[in-house]
Amino acid sequence: MEIKVLSSKEYEEKEKNYGDCIIIHHNANVIVYDCGSEEHAIRVKDFLKGKNINNVYVILSHNDEDHFKGIQWLRENVEIKGIYTILLLKYVDEIYEEINDKRRTREALREQILKLYDNVAKLSGENLKDIYEETINIDGVDIVGPNKDYMITAVAHQLDGRESDQIDSETIFNAISVQVKLNINGKTVLLTGDASYPSIEDKIDKYDSVQLPHHGKKKQAEEIFDKLSEKNSKITYIVSDNTGNSNGGSDDLDTKGKIVYNTKNYGDIDVDKVIENKRSAGTYGREK
Repeated sequence: MEIKVLSSKEYEEKEKNYGDCIIIHHNANVIVYDCGSEEHAIRVKDFLKGKNINNVYVILSHNDEDHFKGIQWLRENVEIKGIYTILLLKYVDEIYEEINDKRRTREALREQILKLYDNVAKLSGENLKDIYEETINIDGVDIVGPNKDYMITAVAHQLDGRESDQIDSETIFNAISVQVKLNINGKTVLLTGDASYPSIEDKIDKYDSVQLPHHGKKKQAEEIFDKLSEKNSKITYIVSDNTGNSNGGSDDLDTKGKIVYNTKNYGDIDVDKVIENKRSAGTYGREK
């Protein structure tokens, strides 16, 4: 299995937020986990051409543009065999019961979901797969979160006009990011998108490599480092920070005693290679 985290380090517009894009290649299958810009999407197509593959599966972690925008270009230029994400309209009844506000109707709630989760709504007509109902049938690739109950509670919190649009110090969009487990020769990698710490807390100690959520946001990273304090020198942390001047968060990370690779200064990260060849603790990896 190959896992390539794309970097915008060599892209022309240094200040632009290109977002995340992770390419997973296993046997004859390519999975794209998020695609935040056309620039990333073009590189996905080039990767496919190099492997003589003409189609992809897509896993969309959440609704935000910097994880979604390149998927539009992929739709027009490559064959997408399926897009896996959370399809909230399937859970209107459960969300409605969680909100417990009889002044509202289920139809009004449906319209609110379509408006707020506009990027997911734009995918209507595609081969959409809800992560709680359909499994991506590729060996070594498993969707492992978020927990459905956590998702329902978080989204109800967002849609309830009496509540704020944040939970666990994250926006709801971010907090319920789809999480993916990858198996590489007996070692495991957790992809987290922009997930909140509580949504991954119960599983992070089971992995050899963890993507630090939300482009290496300090708060989540510190909570993860604290949780894994006895294992920090053995775990490979991955940061996808292609956020330009939008304060992605990774600049403030304290990486002492930890193995951290960051697209911001390392360039593309071949995760399958770096977890087999760990560098000294405290490094962001070699400069390119």
